[in-house]
Amino acid sequence: MPEKKRGRDDKTKPTAVKDCSDCPAMCCHDLTIDIKKPRTRYDVDVLKWKLNYENIGVYIRNRRWHLIVKSKCQYLGEDNLCTIYDRRDDICRNHMPPNCERFGEWYDRMFTDPEDLEAYLKAEKQGKRPPRAKGRKWASKGA
Repeated sequence: MPEKKRGRDDKTKPTAVKDCSDCPAMCCHDLTIDIKKPRTRYDVDVLKWKLNYENIGVYIRNRRWHLIVKSKCQYLGEDNLCTIYDRRDDICRNHMPPNCERFGEWYDRMFTDPEDLEAYLKAEKQGKRPPRAKGRKWASKGA
């Protein structure tokens, strides 16, 4: 049977990995929070203000907006294993390969500074194709 074609919004990557063995626990180093797309000038200003801080980013995936904070989970051990694995939250239980950060770009667009966000929103408002990001991938600004 031919493999199903993936759409533009489908960020899944084909993989044989079925569990988190040998994973560097990337998902345990980022906290993501769903946010609404900025609609007003005030919303944009607040989001730009947040992007002034280290370890903060904003990303779009499948037309949904998210705030991301680079910060290690308090229950992640030095060996990159969960110290409360049997009691971990459902969100952790449900976050499984191949839909994770380990398998390439997991976002459509990442903003790490206010200028990039402003340029994107300006182009979008003018009906133009928003400019590409400046080539930076998600990484801690403090690193």
